[in-house]
Amino acid sequence: MPDNRSHGASEQRQSANSAPQRENVPPAVHRSRSARRVRRDRHGRGMRGPSLPPMLPAWRTRAQMFDDVIAWDLGTFRQHLGERMDRFDFAVLDVPHSDPAPWEDGVPLGRVIPFERPSKIAARVIFYRMPIIEEASRQRHPRIFIHEVVTNHLASALGEHPEDIDYLRPF
Repeated sequence: MPDNRSHGASEQRQSANSAPQRENVPPAVHRSRSARRVRRDRHGRGMRGPSLPPMLPAWRTRAQMFDDVIAWDLGTFRQHLGERMDRFDFAVLDVPHSDPAPWEDGVPLGRVIPFERPSKIAARVIFYRMPIIEEASRQRHPRIFIHEVVTNHLASALGEHPEDIDYLRPF
């Protein structure tokens, strides 16, 4: 009775050695084809594709969702304030790069950095994601808290009182 296992293994070795050569394909094309392969473990298992389709909310990271909240709030302010917001630049960073200034209590939630006069941008308003999320988790209404942080920093950049520019407060 012949041993089928050894015969199959020798055929596999022959087919592996007799793979078609890619002499006429440029090396750059060959590398790009191999880069497209999905990474699997040695047993052929692993992720075959994304576990969630991109249109579901869980596809976005928490940082991206926070950016969306800030962008929506600033977009609403832009509708109410119009051209007054054109000379400001807005950014979201994870944490402050330096220790708090002597006049700041605790970790700052954001900063307004004014620019010199001849520039096209009057100031940059920076929001710090992690301190805002940490403080918002202690609040009863986290979304309202984030709105108040955005309102306070924007009012500081405009040189006005937060009550004067807040679109949620009645006139």
